[in-house]
Amino acid sequence: MCTLCYELAGDEHWTDVPVASGAQTPARHRRARILSRVLAHYGLAYADSGPGGPASVSDRKGSVELVGNVAAVWPAVERLAGRHPDPLDPGLLEALDELSEDR
Repeated sequence: MCTLCYELAGDEHWTDVPVASGAQTPARHRRARILSRVLAHYGLAYADSGPGGPASVSDRKGSVELVGNVAAVWPAVERLAGRHPDPLDPGLLEALDELSEDR
C-alpha cells in the first residue's frame, strides 16, 4: 500500500471488518499465523486480541507494543528488534520454507 492510501485508510484495516459479532474472520486468523511466523525470525511474537481490540508485538525481554493494524506492525518490529524487517531476507525465506515443509 502506498503512503497516501495508508494515510487515507485510517486506523481500520480492510481485513478487520467483522463477519459476525465477535467472530474472527478466517483471513484475520490466517494473517495472525503468518505474522507470528515472520516475527519469530526477528525474535518477536505477535498476538491478536480479536475484532475491536489491538494486536501486540512483543520481544523476549517483555517489551510490548500495541498495534492497531497490519501497517503498524512493521515500525513496531523495527523498534523492538532494532533492525528493519526485510521480506526478502534469505534467512527469513529459508525459515518460512522450513515451516511450510513441516506441515
